[in-house]
Amino acid sequence: MKILWFTWKDRKNPLSGGAEVINEELAKRLVKEGHEVIFLVRGFEGGQKEEVIDGYKIVRVGGQFTLYWRAYKYYKKNLQGWADLVIEEINTIPFFTHSYIKNTKIVYLFPQLAREIWFYQMSFPLNIIGYFLEPMYLWIMARNNFLVLAISESTRIDLIRYGFKKEKIEVFPMGIEIESILNLDIQKYENPTVLSLGAIREMKRPDHQIKAFELAKKHIP
Repeated sequence: MKILWFTWKDRKNPLSGGAEVINEELAKRLVKEGHEVIFLVRGFEGGQKEEVIDGYKIVRVGGQFTLYWRAYKYYKKNLQGWADLVIEEINTIPFFTHSYIKNTKIVYLFPQLAREIWFYQMSFPLNIIGYFLEPMYLWIMARNNFLVLAISESTRIDLIRYGFKKEKIEVFPMGIEIESILNLDIQKYENPTVLSLGAIREMKRPDHQIKAFELAKKHIP
């Protein structure tokens, strides 16, 4: 099967995160099963226009604000009719592939919904526009009745609230591929210890984690 995957970043992008790890772990496995996979993503300074990694191909076009238009143009010129399956990943803004890709199965992939994230990642007035537009384009997308993939039960619940049919939404477990550490010689603290591991970005609310630690200390000295 030939799979064309629309998403906003790839794993080599300096701003990549967990979604990109999931995407390319899945792609690597799809290639091992005999499928062809092409990612259409945005470019970044120093990034190659095209690159093959672990058997899947990455095509980088446009930038943060031009990706969606450039991805459409690239598809129409180079990939129209190529794919057996299109995966459209919605991470804040959709590609609206249903408006220009016909006679090809389309699957939506939602790592999350944006909503309040608009106010932490975008400046005024784009944050206001995004916040109010999201329910509208979700309603439009729900009308397509495509299969939807979500990475969490909370995202599935959110999607149902915006009109997606629950029987069309599948939640799949995330996985990564790491080598086991056979001889891990560490000394744990005697008292319970909490570790936060993740990117330090405003949208991740690290300040809330610090406050949560302070609350936990009242119960766990």
